[in-house]
Amino acid sequence: MSTQVATAMPRARAAETDAAMRQSEALAELARVLVREGDVVRDLREALVRQRAGVAADSTQDVHGSCDDIARILVALDNTRRHRSSLLVTLCGNASVTLEQLATELGGALPAAVTEAATALRKDAETTAREAEVNRTVLKRTVEAGEAFLQALFTDAGEPEAVYRPGERRDDDGAGFLLDRQA
Repeated sequence: MSTQVATAMPRARAAETDAAMRQSEALAELARVLVREGDVVRDLREALVRQRAGVAADSTQDVHGSCDDIARILVALDNTRRHRSSLLVTLCGNASVTLEQLATELGGALPAAVTEAATALRKDAETTAREAEVNRTVLKRTVEAGEAFLQALFTDAGEPEAVYRPGERRDDDGAGFLLDRQA
């Protein structure tokens, strides 16, 4: 065996070992990111519940506070998703790959930590989506009720009309003649 082949084999094994370690580290980081994303999704669900409580209590301050919290949480959620996408690119070159596709791309089953974190994230996301739908309905009805109240408040249905109808005019006695209309 030549010395080039003899030295190339340990380098190839070292490169394979190095690639396997990088992949293992990236998968461990993916599990941590999925757990963190689940935490952020649960924070979002709690903020949605607080928002509904603020609407129920007719507390503008609580509603505005929960809106600020939701905006902050959505930014954090976007950051964790971007981190997850970058890890997926590192692992298989595709940021939009599903975990099932990732397992296929990597040629085997994913570590239990990744699978468990992904399952928990999916459950949290489904529950949070239901909470968001409830909030959408509550807020829509609240806005509609507010608009109906304002319309009733500012409508002039109870006020007398600005002109006299036929038969409602008083007799011409000369007083106020300039202010009344005559045909």
